[in-house]
Amino acid sequence: MFVGLALTLVLVLSACTPAGDGPGGAASDPSATGEPAFRNWVETAEYVGRETCGTCHQAQFDTFVRSQMGRSWKHATRALSDADWDNTPVLRDEYADLYFQPFARGEDLFVREFRLSGTDTTHLRVEQIDFIAGSGHHTNSHIYERGGYLYQIPVTWYTQDRKWGLAPKFQGGNNYRFSRVITDECMACHNAPPSFVEGSENRFVSVPSGIGCENCHGPGSIHVEEKRAGIMVNTAVEMDNSIVNPAKLSPERQLDLCSRCHMQGVAVFEEGESPLDWRPGQVLAAHENVYWPRQPDSVSTFIMASHPDRLAMSACFQASWAEGGDSGASSGMEPMTCLTCHDPHVPIEEMPKRHYDTVCQSCHAGPTAVTTGCTEPSVLSGANTATCSSCHMPPSGTSDIPFVKVTDHFIRVQEPGTRRGQALSEEESARQQAFIRLASLIQDQPSHRNVADGFLTYYEQFTDRPGMLDSAAVRLQKARALNPEDDLTASWIRLWHLQEDYAAIVRYTAGTGFRPPEDAWTAYRIGEAYQHTGRMDEAVTWFERAVSHGRDHLRFSDKLAVAWTQVGRAAEAVALYDRLLSAQDRFETGFNNRGFAYLVLGDFAAAEADFRRAISIDPDLEEALANLASLLYNTGRVAESRPYVQRLLRLNPSNPDYIGFWDAVK
Repeated sequence: MFVGLALTLVLVLSACTPAGDGPGGAASDPSATGEPAFRNWVETAEYVGRETCGTCHQAQFDTFVRSQMGRSWKHATRALSDADWDNTPVLRDEYADLYFQPFARGEDLFVREFRLSGTDTTHLRVEQIDFIAGSGHHTNSHIYERGGYLYQIPVTWYTQDRKWGLAPKFQGGNNYRFSRVITDECMACHNAPPSFVEGSENRFVSVPSGIGCENCHGPGSIHVEEKRAGIMVNTAVEMDNSIVNPAKLSPERQLDLCSRCHMQGVAVFEEGESPLDWRPGQVLAAHENVYWPRQPDSVSTFIMASHPDRLAMSACFQASWAEGGDSGASSGMEPMTCLTCHDPHVPIEEMPKRHYDTVCQSCHAGPTAVTTGCTEPSVLSGANTATCSSCHMPPSGTSDIPFVKVTDHFIRVQEPGTRRGQALSEEESARQQAFIRLASLIQDQPSHRNVADGFLTYYEQFTDRPGMLDSAAVRLQKARALNPEDDLTASWIRLWHLQEDYAAIVRYTAGTGFRPPEDAWTAYRIGEAYQHTGRMDEAVTWFERAVSHGRDHLRFSDKLAVAWTQVGRAAEAVALYDRLLSAQDRFETGFNNRGFAYLVLGDFAAAEADFRRAISIDPDLEEALANLASLLYNTGRVAESRPYVQRLLRLNPSNPDYIGFWDAVK
């Protein structure tokens, strides 16, 4: 019998009070707000690409492709990169005991991952970089593709410091290496709308090269077809509703347009909505909500893409939106939006000199008007020619992206001695992590169920504090009490799954009146509950249901194949793995679990080859190390098994199975 064989799928998920912290509504029907309806909101409207737009709007196209948004995503070539490829450093992750080095060969870009034992290289993996994400204004991040599946590369170029470093969120013992998926939610804001494979997690048929005109104007097919057919609209007298013109939107909808991507946080999508469904001009609150914690120092610390949230804290913003405020509606001031200051068609560095000062002084008179303008003595005397934003919106470090400073959109008079962009002490950092509440940034009055989903998502993506799950449970109980007829199945099952209360899921799904869910994730979680409680036949049924909704979702298919192996259907499992691994040949858990299926079928040579392939991709994959060590030991190759048992003990020195295994082989 094999010793220590481990058939395991390790699933790592990427981790209040309704606050109404900014303008916004929750109307599900845009027409109910009195807003115009646009004909390119229909599902049949298609994206045509920014080059098509440029055939008629050449001037806007020429400047936009040079803008930060226009440069947001590109094919990886040395010529298009902002990074220094001549002097690339070796970056060490001390937690993972791995080294990473970017390098170039001609125009092609790569990253090398390796591990050393003395001067010997004990692990080497090289991946070609396929895409560059980021304009280079702050960073260049890097993406690689296998079979249409997209993943983040673990190194980033930090432009402002002109240095290479580990990618954001990859530091501090949390190195995803090459497994952090690029989802449709990522792509919805970092690029023009892609051809996403529905039901997958991170597979795309094709991806564009940079944010396009249609991210803000909506799909252009109807507009283009009509113009090519000679159907013109005199926009001096009426609106052309074949496409969205953001300048014609209400201030609320303009803010929605920018907030869709610049209001970062925990996104919770309304039922039936996906990240790629929303269209410019529609009410954002009907599509999604965004949550972010309020902490003691939320005024002085912020995440990178939180511009609308920060702007909404500003007195001048609030005054412009106030009804009858001193400098608001009574003075004829237009409500402030992002478009008040920014022209999205033009690169920031090409804006006219002192442009932003001109905008500020359109409301705040120049430095000679002491009552409403600048009161800084050095400015009044003419000795200080600093811009308004340099004092009132100073660049600052962010809490989520290292080595980056961005303009703080909280417009205010800075207190003397304010810390800007400086490293925090351990005490300050701990204090800022203190949780006060989870703020709703899009919807003024989110439902209890929506808030619960916000807590669950925050727990998954950012923290493992049990209090988040307790808060989610309270909200779900309130939602149930308020309307017992609401179907909260998906949220309850998600909560119990995160709590590892698998018995609760089994009881709930076995109860009378249970309605099977139609989404893949809920089916997957139910399958895991039945698997953990030893009811494998039911687990298989639920995993099959998950895969039927998400055939190209690697984790769902992997879990189904594992379950098939456990119920005696190893040959079917191997066939499923053959399909998966022919598309994505870096899927290490797939190789490990196919190897185990081969073991069950008695094909030891194929099993060994798969275990070794898994380890070559991830040298610390415990399941593969344990499986290979066991295979070698039980086939009489004890000496060959020892190095793998030693590696297991280095990874997990207190594991009693590994300790016993070492006693058997040493």
